[in-house]
Amino acid sequence: MNTQTINADELERFTTKNRREVLFYLHQLINDGERISVSFNEGKETVLTMLLHVSEAENMLIFDWGGSETTNRKLMQSERNFFVCAPLGVKNQFMCGMVYETIYKKRRAFATRVPDYYTRLQRREFFRLVLPMTRRPACIIQQGDSPALQLTVMDISIGGIAAELSGGQLAYEIGQVLQRAQIELKGVGTLDVSLEVRNRNSVQRGGKTSDRIGCHFLNLSHAMETQLQRFITNVQREERARLGG
Repeated sequence: MNTQTINADELERFTTKNRREVLFYLHQLINDGERISVSFNEGKETVLTMLLHVSEAENMLIFDWGGSETTNRKLMQSERNFFVCAPLGVKNQFMCGMVYETIYKKRRAFATRVPDYYTRLQRREFFRLVLPMTRRPACIIQQGDSPALQLTVMDISIGGIAAELSGGQLAYEIGQVLQRAQIELKGVGTLDVSLEVRNRNSVQRGGKTSDRIGCHFLNLSHAMETQLQRFITNVQREERARLGG
């Protein structure tokens, strides 16, 4: 995905100005050791780097020194620098102003101001996590006067979920909005969301037939999106560790 594939309204929706969220995403890139491309000079020059540290008190972002001295000097003359990476398949980008040389942990590094905006161009089709058996959260759907229904979330993304009712049948129709749903993200918190049913089908497993629905999140807030991304990241880390990655 690139910025040419979305319109201005979509770009604004994927961009946050909230300082706490901006800092959270920067810290996440540092913790994950994510490689980042810094483009400048109207995209003609690029430096591959990693974020090293965020100083909230000084409003400073520190990132690694590049491999080419010539390119490094050009970067320090640039007034607009475009940072891009794609952790977990999600394109992240932000813009910073002038950078200058500093020392971090006795090594040469770059420093610049913490960005005011942070954009994450994530859509449901862009990345979807199929959940391991031990990390499948419950999705509890309130049904008015009827008992609440508990489904198991099989996969999840920033756009929505696929959930199953084991050995049972669901009466929901495509296009139906489920106003009161709770998804228990283990270790992160609970999402209180509305879901729109986008598809439904039956699944045969172990001699039992289960109904599955695919749902789209409606009006997911930035705070909920942060919770969701944290859950996805945690599951990914656990799976990498389990597989020895």
